[in-house]
Amino acid sequence: MAENHPTCDVLIREGTIFDGTGTPGFKGDMAIKDGKVIASGRDLPHKAGKEIDARGCWITPGFLDIHTHYDAEVEVLPGLTESVRHGVTTVIMGNCSLSAAVGSEEEIIDLFCRVESLPRDLIEKWLVGNIKWNGPREYYEHLDTLPLGPNVASFLGHSNVRIKAMGMDRSLKQPKATAEEIEKMKAIVQEALDAGYLGLSVDMLPWHRMDGEAYKGISVPSQQAAFSEFRAMADVVRKANRVLQATPNALMKSTVVKLIGLSAGLLRKPLRTTMVAAMDVKTDRKVWRMATTLATIANKLLNANFRWQALADPFLNYADGVITPLFEEFSVGVDLISATPEKRKEMLRDPAIRRAFRKQWEDKSQRVFHRNLGDMWVVSSPDSDHVGLSIEAIAKANNKEPLECFLDLLAEYDTDFRWKTVVTNDRDLPRRSLLAHPTTLPGFNDSGAHNRNMAFHDGALKMLQQVYLNPGTMPIERAVHRLSGETAQWLGIDTGRITEGSVADVVIIDPDKMRTGLGDPIEYVDPALDNQMRMVKRSDGVVRDVLIGGKVAFEGGTFAADFGKEKYGRLLRARD
Repeated sequence: MAENHPTCDVLIREGTIFDGTGTPGFKGDMAIKDGKVIASGRDLPHKAGKEIDARGCWITPGFLDIHTHYDAEVEVLPGLTESVRHGVTTVIMGNCSLSAAVGSEEEIIDLFCRVESLPRDLIEKWLVGNIKWNGPREYYEHLDTLPLGPNVASFLGHSNVRIKAMGMDRSLKQPKATAEEIEKMKAIVQEALDAGYLGLSVDMLPWHRMDGEAYKGISVPSQQAAFSEFRAMADVVRKANRVLQATPNALMKSTVVKLIGLSAGLLRKPLRTTMVAAMDVKTDRKVWRMATTLATIANKLLNANFRWQALADPFLNYADGVITPLFEEFSVGVDLISATPEKRKEMLRDPAIRRAFRKQWEDKSQRVFHRNLGDMWVVSSPDSDHVGLSIEAIAKANNKEPLECFLDLLAEYDTDFRWKTVVTNDRDLPRRSLLAHPTTLPGFNDSGAHNRNMAFHDGALKMLQQVYLNPGTMPIERAVHRLSGETAQWLGIDTGRITEGSVADVVIIDPDKMRTGLGDPIEYVDPALDNQMRMVKRSDGVVRDVLIGGKVAFEGGTFAADFGKEKYGRLLRARD
């Protein structure tokens, strides 16, 4: 009599399974049926429509990108392939107070253009005529109709809420909202929480600014709010047991203390709070230790529930002349970014503006951007002799004072003069210490933001690479857990594990290729973005396969033919 073998849709054979719970990996097979893991173990007897040979590979849950700005891109490119190719199967949108859930077309476009770093006409092409929803609940219903590639969850953006309650002009000019406006905001936030949003995002970082003729260069509405407004919104989130995502003012450490204070649970319920971001800053090497120490004290002594977000890479930033988020840090830089190319060249030749630029550039007060011309490297220039040199080296070769030389180059070449620098996270040991620290959540990649300036889409792989090459950092199973199950559980969403009964969001990784297969960003002229350039990453075979909802989305370097056209991922709603 023939053996009666159980059947499944996909059978993954002979890989090392790390299931996302933190338990050690084990050699075995995994059977998937109807989108879920139905069995895992040695020598499974199942027969499958598709078998995947995973010998020598790791089988892990799909990873979470906990901080993205894909809110505009998901409308036209819902596959979000630049993340999925690196094993990301869940993206979190609506960060830094910015979301597409609330507002008119023009308001949402003005909020996102400068953050996305893509031409306004492209963002307009994506959104104009396509915003059919009215409010947070309808927006989530809309997202659920998209042919999502990865799973998607979202915060509600406070800037959008403030605009809706106060109008654009008041939201940007009036710190103190009226009692009636506060009640309107609270009602919008409550609607979002009832619909399953993760929580609310707020922003205090001056680098995030408006686009549009009327308000170009002004810091987004959330940054204009009095702190009492944050407290009022936080109380709504706390009551619902959801998450506050906060971006503090990196130039004012007091904002970090205030935001951590919101998380404290003395005589009240602690508020889950996650903040951008714990990094090793070149301008102050004490910051990363201070950040984790402060968080530890808050969690242990104040009954807070606080987590820093952590980046797995050196914070490598590319700039087109003055077009870089780094120049948003000082007012002359803001004015230059906001100007037209012709006006910008004129400004950079103006002696008075150059003096003001120098004064702010050399200001030794609190700053994140190091402004070290010897640590700023030319990527491309109309003068090919510049490529590969630092600004300081070019100045020396031309017998010029370095800052004057830099201003001359900007005035002459504008955005044709492209340079790069690492701003933070350049040291290996502090970076790995942050990724392992119990007060951090790894998985901060900022995907979809500042598209011409940076690319950290492969952050999960970069973390695994560092752990693999430096075994003392943490066990592999712990690293996988941090990038999947642990973070998903903290955020309150149903993903991140590949145990029996779990949705089969699965990644197959070749650890041998991980040793050398991850590199710096590359410039990619993307046909999907009307041939605009954006920075991307490629993993050179590190990720062999990605399954989302049990379906093979990515295999051997190629996406499935219907990926981005048919639904693979889910809209994830928060669980209380």
